Amino acid sequence: MDFLKYYKKIIQGKFGYKDAIDLWNEGDTYDLLYLAYLIKKYYNYKNNNSPLKMDLCSIINAKSGRCSEDCIFCSQSIYSKSNIKIYGLKSKEEIVRYGKYMEKYSSRFSIVVSGKSLSNGEFERVLNTIHELKEKTSLKICASLGLLDKDRLKELKEYDVRIHCNLETSKDNFKNICKTHDYKDKIKTIEYAKRLGLEVCSGGIFGIGESYMDRIKMFHELKELNVDSVALNIIHPIKGTRIYDLINNKKIKEITPMESLKSIAMAKIYMPDREIRLCGGREYNLKDIQSLALLAIDGLMIGNYLTTKGRSIEDDLQMIRDMGFIC
Repeated sequence: MDFLKYYKKIIQGKFGYKDAIDLWNEGDTYDLLYLAYLIKKYYNYKNNNSPLKMDLCSIINAKSGRCSEDCIFCSQSIYSKSNIKIYGLKSKEEIVRYGKYMEKYSSRFSIVVSGKSLSNGEFERVLNTIHELKEKTSLKICASLGLLDKDRLKELKEYDVRIHCNLETSKDNFKNICKTHDYKDKIKTIEYAKRLGLEVCSGGIFGIGESYMDRIKMFHELKELNVDSVALNIIHPIKGTRIYDLINNKKIKEITPMESLKSIAMAKIYMPDREIRLCGGREYNLKDIQSLALLAIDGLMIGNYLTTKGRSIEDDLQMIRDMGFIC
């Protein structure tokens, strides 16, 4: 593989979709991880940042279950038969208390809710909670509140909130994972947010039946949308979800740890100037080799996820230190 050819194209901003396909087919996982690390170093030094810095974020599942949408991977959907905790929007006090605890470990904290959108009353409660978090912590606040219109985005802008809205997969593959809302709905939310000057975190899930080309198409869309942070997840099939059955019945091939790592590396290569963040499913899929992902990423989600547990925060901090990174 001609590392120099690809390296030059990437730092010159001339690396495109066809180049990504060629690179995927020419290089193995370790080739792409090495190239991703070189690119990460180049862009960090260019921006006077340390390439060893690992930004840590955390979330709270502030409202769980009863989601009207039919996403095949989600245990919180009303179409899922998963055995999860179901509850309404948590109180301001409970969310702030957990935020204060996670402040010891992470610089970002996101309020995540189930459902396509919140009621007006719920949205106001979330705004009050964000205000309290801003008053009582030094955390940078993010919010994943479903599909948002211009008016709600304007209100969130006043609190300097980073919006989270995952594309999940490519436009071509989206119809295979969800039929109750459209890919365009997500694009619209992200475009509105960016026009208003909000930071946006968006990404997707590896291993939900997509091809590697679907992943590269998703990276291309995220780059075109100019998102600030890219959240990468790897499917953790939960019993009771449709994706669990599809994988269990061999109708969808389970993604291997090496393909996951290769995809993570490609994300950094394709979007070298964006913050690449590894989130849910890493423990389940990558197991003992998840530390290798640190070569290609800029941030890591720690703590528990939505309906699955993360691993010990201390173990994650030790992994980061052992790999020579800092947080």
